[in-house]
Amino acid sequence: MDNVQRRKQIIEILNEADAPVNGTTLAKMCKVSRQIIVGDIAMLRAKGRNIISTPRGYQLLHVEPVGCRRLMVCKHGVELMQLELETMVDNGGVVENVLVEHEVYGELEAKLNLRSRRDLQQYMTLMQQSHAALLSSLSGGIHMHSIFAMSEEELDVIEEKLAALGILYKG
Repeated sequence: MDNVQRRKQIIEILNEADAPVNGTTLAKMCKVSRQIIVGDIAMLRAKGRNIISTPRGYQLLHVEPVGCRRLMVCKHGVELMQLELETMVDNGGVVENVLVEHEVYGELEAKLNLRSRRDLQQYMTLMQQSHAALLSSLSGGIHMHSIFAMSEEELDVIEEKLAALGILYKG
């Protein structure tokens, strides 16, 4: 299979998947190395394919659903991370990313796309197993999340609950 056929196959796999597909799985399905998949994903993105990388794998984004999005600024340590994310997903939010401001690099972003407790548990397991530092450790705990929800009311509830927990940053 040449690279054009393989990239078509990657798009088909991602298009049919109900959840993100990790690079190792794609590599096995296409009978190539994971590094080849990383290069193919980069080429597909360069050609305009809306493929995001989440902690659980690659995902092909389709037409954006109708709804609302809000950037929420938070501050907390590692001990409140799970509670913060649970509050967001339990109240109708999709945690699209985490962003921090860095004095040298500017805005740094990591895609999350957490939609449910199941997604959150997988993310928490990955964080614990990898012993990775939180991105917010670069900014004294201050970070932002882009939250998607079906209504402004859901976003208001999320914001109110985060404020009540002392997680929402007020500056």
